[in-house]
Amino acid sequence: ILISKTFSYFCKEDMSATLHTSLGDIKVEIFCDTAPRTAFNFLALAASNSYDGTEFHRNIRSFMIQGGDPTGTGKGGESIWGGMFEDEFHPNNVFNQRGILGMANKGPNTNRSQFFITYERQPHLNNLYTVFGKVLSGWKVLDQMEILPVKGKKNRPINPPVIERITIHANPLADESIVYPTKTGPPEKIQ
Repeated sequence: ILISKTFSYFCKEDMSATLHTSLGDIKVEIFCDTAPRTAFNFLALAASNSYDGTEFHRNIRSFMIQGGDPTGTGKGGESIWGGMFEDEFHPNNVFNQRGILGMANKGPNTNRSQFFITYERQPHLNNLYTVFGKVLSGWKVLDQMEILPVKGKKNRPINPPVIERITIHANPLADESIVYPTKTGPPEKIQ
């Protein structure tokens, strides 16, 4: 998906949120300028409390921790529009360090609500999974998550950390009344 120059104008300030988890807080920057539809989806789900009480259901040391599924099974979740939406790739959005946020998917253009946070760089994921943010603080919490014991082939934490709630600190999309009314259409400014 090409990023609209008009939309980028509205995302000059940083967008940030804090994931308040059962292990502590992780503050993240959301890339509304380079992954705007994905940012809108994540923030709209967060604002509607869709992530509240959900577990991080998959944890693989030296790789990532995954959450955002209201069923806790790794098979559930919907986008804010219902169903799935397209990938967004940008040359600046890469899995080049610890703490990158990516959308979990089942293949091309199958994004819904699930997301993951990397434990280290994962360049093999570039242009396969949408990068939409990065961790700003809460590194010790991420360290605690990485060493959690898991069980089974699905790497389910024995005591899964829970997203208790998400606080949105800065959201230029909302501040500028920008919405994505459909999962494929252009952004609109609400009057």
